[in-house]
Amino acid sequence: MKFKGSLTLDAANGVRIEVLEHTETALVIRWVEPGRCHYGEQRWRRRSAHTSGTCAVSCQKIRRGDAVFKPAERPAPLNASVMITAEVFDNLDDID
Repeated sequence: MKFKGSLTLDAANGVRIEVLEHTETALVIRWVEPGRCHYGEQRWRRRSAHTSGTCAVSCQKIRRGDAVFKPAERPAPLNASVMITAEVFDNLDDID
């Protein structure tokens, strides 16, 4: 599956996430966190969560080993610890 276009997701703490491209293993997003950071085109990769946490979009609990997307940029960006559960993107096939 490949999604190319624009999809805005509501996130916690006033963060605005706009998905610019999506495949099963990668995202390109625009991340806007007022007063902290802004990334116009940030690449994220799908991987297994190394730690437990909370999804930035759904606020769902993430357990170690769950499929998530995380920033893949180097050096590590300010939002490097943020995760989005892969389940958020399960229904994007219907958008194409």
